[in-house]
Amino acid sequence: MKSFFKWLTALFMSAAVMFISLGYFASSQIMFFKLRDVEIIKRRETRAKRMNMEEYEQLPKDIVNVPSRFGYDISASFIYPNETNKWIVICHGVSENKLSSTKYVNLFKDMGFNCVVYDARRHGDSGGVDSTYGFYEKFDLETVIEYLLDNYGDDIEFGVHGESMGAATTLLYAGELSNKAKFYISDASFAKFRDQLAHIYTSYSRVASPVVLLFTYVFLKLRSKFSLYHVSPVKVVDKIEQPVLFIHSKRDSFIPYEASIELYNKKKGPKEQWYPERGNHVESYNRNPKQYRQTVADFISRYAGWEVQNSHKQ
Repeated sequence: MKSFFKWLTALFMSAAVMFISLGYFASSQIMFFKLRDVEIIKRRETRAKRMNMEEYEQLPKDIVNVPSRFGYDISASFIYPNETNKWIVICHGVSENKLSSTKYVNLFKDMGFNCVVYDARRHGDSGGVDSTYGFYEKFDLETVIEYLLDNYGDDIEFGVHGESMGAATTLLYAGELSNKAKFYISDASFAKFRDQLAHIYTSYSRVASPVVLLFTYVFLKLRSKFSLYHVSPVKVVDKIEQPVLFIHSKRDSFIPYEASIELYNKKKGPKEQWYPERGNHVESYNRNPKQYRQTVADFISRYAGWEVQNSHKQ
């Protein structure tokens, strides 16, 4: 009997060590994942003809280091090719940087608007030690918007566009911090970060997923002071008064498009949704550029009352 209890204790301790190690490893991967190299992004976007670096460099812009409330600088570009007080703030996705948003800069500048792109914390040229998928990032978005309003005119009107982590950040900002924008565009956001992690973990092991998720929660709380349960756009989306356009490719294998359906159903007041058949994660624009532009233009015209220019380049 004693040997049985020793064996059982050893088994329990081994399992505990394994799950603690997995939780620590998973939290490290979440907080400190590898970022995409700037040159790789340039080559990718240039080959796909979504970026022309010479044209982009010639756009009138101010490149500014905006001080974050967390003690680091946020690298932001305020791009103003049009004589207008209408601006779009663009938030990139996880592992990317502000150059990844060039395709959206082209989209919105051709519609007649000016744009703000910036590197999320820990990405690109911005500071910050870890990534928190919107928990701290929403405050940086607020800081960038405050800089825009303070430095580019008293009569500025703006909308916010975000994809993936940037979309979640956008919704968390709108639902928890401010309703200053005229509208929001959420492209491929998760509804609950916890569910997103469970979706990823389950692809490796359905049995171990709940336990690893528990230890991940503990280590994220200890190491970065943020809770999985507080990174949940669906919990605050009903507090967003402004119109929201939800976009999500049906074939998204990373964040299931049902997450945007859940967000859309929870949102009160003015809202629209578009779920294109083509494209994987954040490929709705890449695979459906004409439909994307028309959907966005119609949404902005209808809900913001902004005049949208028809000229654009494909």
